[in-house]
Amino acid sequence: MKSKLTFLFITLSLVMFASKPPFDLTKILQSGDGKSIETAYKVNSVQEEYLVIDYLKLKSIAQKLIIKDGFFIDAIYTKSKTIYFKIIEKKIHKKVKVLTT
Repeated sequence: MKSKLTFLFITLSLVMFASKPPFDLTKILQSGDGKSIETAYKVNSVQEEYLVIDYLKLKSIAQKLIIKDGFFIDAIYTKSKTIYFKIIEKKIHKKVKVLTT
């Protein structure tokens, strides 16, 4: 009986911890909803973008770089939706001219 309870406790613990995102990922998910440029998830790197995509169990099919107000915004397209990320570590300085087509 004791071994069954131990097994159950360990199994439940693994399920609970496996479903919780790591702390940094939680912070990213709380920074926005990713549904628009204005509510983009705030990340420090492209690697963090893919952590979010993986956590949401989505697969990237295309990506587009958008520059808005001097910030780099990545739009990642999946089969079902587009998710926006604002890379807060990189910002274009006002002296740099950005050519757009």
